[in-house]
Parts: sequence; structure tokens; C-alpha cells
Amino acid sequence: MRLEDLAARLVAVEAKLATLTGTAVNTDNATSIAELDARLSVVEVQVDQLIVVQTQEHIDAIVSAPAGDAPVEVEDVVALSPSADHEEAVSIVIDVVTAQFEAEPVEHSEVADIIAAAVMAVVTAEPEVVVDSVAITEAIVAAVADMPAPASEVVEEVAAAVAEIIAMATGEEVAPEVQQQVVEAISTPADPELDAIEQRLNVAEAKVDTLLGK
Repeated sequence: MRLEDLAARLVAVEAKLATLTGTAVNTDNATSIAELDARLSVVEVQVDQLIVVQTQEHIDAIVSAPAGDAPVEVEDVVALSPSADHEEAVSIVIDVVTAQFEAEPVEHSEVADIIAAAVMAVVTAEPEVVVDSVAITEAIVAAVADMPAPASEVVEEVAAAVAEIIAMATGEEVAPEVQQQVVEAISTPADPELDAIEQRLNVAEAKVDTLLGK
């Protein structure tokens, strides 16, 4: 009986996901624990992917919007964070996201993208990373290092913005050596092949959104 109940619940979840993704759904209940496990694993991956996409969209909107006028609230972002239920970590996430919510919009898209990546690193980090000043600093630096290098004239602006995020996340003044790491991470060219793929993916995403009427 328990297997049947869990199988029915899983089909309901699969149906909701199908609505979100516009895909077909298998309406047949799983008939074994192995099948239930396999199908649930697929659901878990899809849910995680949707959360990441939605989180990134929310952060991008907050970074690019006028101060206090983003189309999403701070709570919308925080609710998607692994730290949402961790008292100490969630307060850090709230501070970092709120600072961007209250900041003026970032004019240059390449600057906005790197700032969003730094914020995303905090929001999506596990609680134990968020509360560890060394670990969260490393996560932020790694995130911005993975972004395409911006034009040289905006590197200083980006580095200052990322340093502010690190200071907000750690509650500590950013040491000169860390500031230098940030500058190097930002200004070092990323993988050119991945950059090319990302550009193509951006175009494909835009076309698909247009077809979907977004």
C-alpha cells in the first residue's frame, strides 16, 4: 500500500513539473521500489535545475533594476537558497541580496553579469560554506573567475563591487591580498571555448524565449 501511495504522489509531482517545463509526463504509477527510485532521481535533478535557473533570473533582475524597484523581492531569492532554514547563514544571504536590491542598477551588462555571479555564489552555497568566511570568499572568487573577463576600463569597478559582496558576506574588511585575488580572477580571460559556447547558448535561449512569447 505504501508503494502505491508514494507512486501516486510521485506522478502528481511529475505532472506539476511537466506543466512547468512543457514536457510530457508518464501517468503510470511506478510498480517497484527500483522504478520509484529512478523516477524520483530524475525529478530531483529537474527540480534542482529549475531552482538554479529561477534563482539566477531573480538575481539578474535585482542587479539590473533601479534601487528598491526590482520585479522580485529579496524573500523570493532567499527562499530558493540552501541556507533558507539555517538561522546564521540565511541572515548573511539576506544581507547580500538586500544590498543589491537597494543598490543602483548596473549599467554595463558585463559588470552586472559578474556581480550577479558573485551574489549567486552566496545564495546557492551550502550553509556551512556561507558561515565560513574563508570558504565563502573562495566561492565568490571562483564564481567571478569563471566569468568572461570584462573590458579593462571596468575591471576596477567590478573588483570594487565584488569586494563589497565579500565584505558583506564575511562581515570582515577585505584584505589587500584578497582584493588582488579578485582583480586577477576578474581580469584573467576565461576558457575561450566555453565563452564561445556561452554566447551561442545566449542566442539560443533568446530565440526560444521569443518562440514561447516571453
